[in-house]
Amino acid sequence: MDLVLDYLWGEPAASVIPALLWARSDRGRELNWIQIGAVAGPTIEVPSVALRSANFRLQGSGQGAVSARAYLEELPELVDEIDQGRIAVSARIVPLAEVESAWTAPERPGVRTVLVTEEV
Repeated sequence: MDLVLDYLWGEPAASVIPALLWARSDRGRELNWIQIGAVAGPTIEVPSVALRSANFRLQGSGQGAVSARAYLEELPELVDEIDQGRIAVSARIVPLAEVESAWTAPERPGVRTVLVTEEV
């Protein structure tokens, strides 16, 4: 299985999806496209033949894609995995009072900024 995590959507996705599907040497190999964000635009147009010509699954991921109950059910296990060191989380802790400077500061790849109400 192959996986695409798409934060762009818009024109980049509209161009890449058909080209990628038609260029695959094994169109029967599963390709899951997870639509996460829409930085490049809110809509796309994809030819139906592209969808019918390959093992392609398009799925959204966001607040509405998973119920609050499902999030809450998975949260304890996720916290345990992180706590046990099986999932690496690189975070830059920033006090909420510094949100303005944190918002405009350059991000380091692989590091998430976490705003906290008090220093941790």
